[in-house]
Amino acid sequence: MTRKPKSLAIKGGLVVDSQGVRPADLCIKGEIIESIEPGGSGKRADRVIDASGKFVLPGIIDAHLHPVYADRIDTLSQAAPLGGITTLIPYVGALKAWGKTGTLRDAVKDFIEEGESSSLVDFGMHCSLTMDDMETVDDMIPAAIELGVTSFKIFMAYARRGMKLDDTHILKIMAIIAAHKALLAVHAENGSIIDYLEDESVARKNLGPEFFAPSHPNISEAEAIFRILALSAVSRCPLYLAHVSARESLDVINLYKSWGRSDFYTETCTHYLTFTDEELIKKGSLAKMAPPLRKKGDVEALWKAAGDGLIDVLSSDAAGHAIAQKKPLREDIFKSPNGVPGLETMFTVAYDEGVNGGRITLPRLVEMTSENPAKIFGLFPRKGILQEGSDADVVIFDPDAIHSVTAKNFPLKVGYSLYEGRKCRGLPYLVMQRGRILCENGRVNAKPGQGKFLPAPGYDS
Repeated sequence: MTRKPKSLAIKGGLVVDSQGVRPADLCIKGEIIESIEPGGSGKRADRVIDASGKFVLPGIIDAHLHPVYADRIDTLSQAAPLGGITTLIPYVGALKAWGKTGTLRDAVKDFIEEGESSSLVDFGMHCSLTMDDMETVDDMIPAAIELGVTSFKIFMAYARRGMKLDDTHILKIMAIIAAHKALLAVHAENGSIIDYLEDESVARKNLGPEFFAPSHPNISEAEAIFRILALSAVSRCPLYLAHVSARESLDVINLYKSWGRSDFYTETCTHYLTFTDEELIKKGSLAKMAPPLRKKGDVEALWKAAGDGLIDVLSSDAAGHAIAQKKPLREDIFKSPNGVPGLETMFTVAYDEGVNGGRITLPRLVEMTSENPAKIFGLFPRKGILQEGSDADVVIFDPDAIHSVTAKNFPLKVGYSLYEGRKCRGLPYLVMQRGRILCENGRVNAKPGQGKFLPAPGYDS
C-alpha cells in the first residue's frame, strides 16, 4: 500500500515572482506545489508554517560555479541552502588544470555520479571546452547532450593554459552546438591584449596587485563580446555571456540589442556589483578573479543594467582556493590563481546592496536568480517559479534579520570571504527543496545524496 504524501502549507507570507509581490498561501503535497491560494485561505494541511512578515521566494539557482578547487559539490551543496540556493549548475570539463583526465563524456558521467552521491541540492551541469577537446568535439558534444548537458563554455583567453580558442575553433563549436539546439557560454576577454599587457607589466617588474586590473582593461572584454556576438550571428548559435563586468561591454550589448539580436543572454556576479579594484589592491590575490574588479562607474552601470533588464542572470562564479594556494598574495599577482568564493553570500549580499540600497526591486532580483536561469538552462517551470505543478523549492526570507558575514562558512574548506565583517539585513529563514526542509534558522538538516541530477532539454531559439 502506497503511503499518501503529507501536505504542508506556508501561510501569511508575501509570495514573490518576477511580476510582483502578493499575499498568498503556498500549499504543497509531497514534492510538488499543489496550489497557491489567496492569503488567509484557511486551507488545511498536515503541517502549517507561519511566514508572517516574511517573503516567500522560489528556490535560488546559482548557474555559475566551479566545484574543482578547495571545495567540490559536497561542501558547496552544504553551504548553498544557507544562502537560499536550491539548485546548482556548475562548470565541469576534462581539464588538466582541474585535475581531470579522460574524455568530456567521462567527466560528465563522473560528475553526475559524484553529485548524486554527495550533493544536498539538485544540480545540472555545463561543460567547459578547451583546445584539448577540439579533435573530438564532433562526437563529444552530442555525447554530453545525450547525458543531459546542453550548455557549453569556451574561453577567448588563456592560451598559455591551453584554454583559448581562436575564431576558427569557435565557429566550428558554434556550428555543432547550433545544430544540436544547445547553448554556448563564453569567457569573453581578448586573450592577446591580456597576454601583451601582462608581459609588459612583468618585464617592468610591476608585480603588485595594483597592476592586475590594468592588464585586463575594459576594452579587452568589450571587444571580445562584440566579436563573439558577431560570430554567433553568423553561426546562428545562441549565446550566454558569462560574468559581464565592464561598462563598455554594456554599450556593446545595447548596440546588438538595437540591431534586433535577441538570441543571447547576459550574466554578472555579486562581486562585480559590490567591489571595485580597490579591494584587489587591499587584499591582494584573495580578491583576484578574471575579469577583474573594475571601477565605481562600472559598478553603478551594472546595477542600472540589472534594474533595466539588460542583465539576465546573477551568479556567484564561486571558484574558491584555499589561502595557501592563493600565494603569493601580493609579491607577484600574476603567479596566483584566479577565482574567489561567494556562493553562500550571492543572494543575501545582492539583496542588501541592491534591494535595501534602492538599486533594484525584489521581483527583479528574483527574476535574475530564479526564473531566468531556470528558463535559460531548461529547468523552467519545474524550477525557478512558485506555481501549481512546480517543484516545491521554497525560500522563506526574513527581510529584517541582521547578520554579519564571517570569514569561515563551516561547510566550506575555503577559509576566507571577501565580505568578511559585512553586516547585512535580510536572510533566508527556511529553505526547502521538493517539499523537504534543507535548512531552518541557520541549521542545515539535509543529508548527502538528497540532490538529483537535472538533465536539461535542448535549447530552441
